[in-house]
Amino acid sequence: MMDSSLQLLNPDRARQLVELAEQARRQLERFADQPVQYDATALQLLDEWIERTPSPTKPLQILWTAFLGEVFRRRHHGEWAIYQGDGGQLTVVCPTERGRLYPVDVAAQVSRRIASGIAESLALYYVRQSILLREHEDIA
Repeated sequence: MMDSSLQLLNPDRARQLVELAEQARRQLERFADQPVQYDATALQLLDEWIERTPSPTKPLQILWTAFLGEVFRRRHHGEWAIYQGDGGQLTVVCPTERGRLYPVDVAAQVSRRIASGIAESLALYYVRQSILLREHEDIA
């Protein structure tokens, strides 16, 4: 059962986010001069890209959010959603190993990363959330 404050995106909106994530992946490949996958290593590159961009535009922030979300969606079989609290944040809802649904608030994490620097590393956030998805039974 999904929290009533979460609403899955329609297929067209979800497809747009996948396309934005793919744009980000291609830019990361150019940035790193190497192939980039949707994984934790790419999130380390994304952390570096964010670190080198002191005043990112809103479209760039959305691109980063789409990439982070797509990593979770692909690696943890999630679905794109909107969390209705806090003005409608992009979220990826992932199933836990215990069969519950867990929202990963990717938009809020990208905002924290921009505001607080590397202390809010996206790569570290991914590792922490992945552990929660695998090991905890009462996270949702």
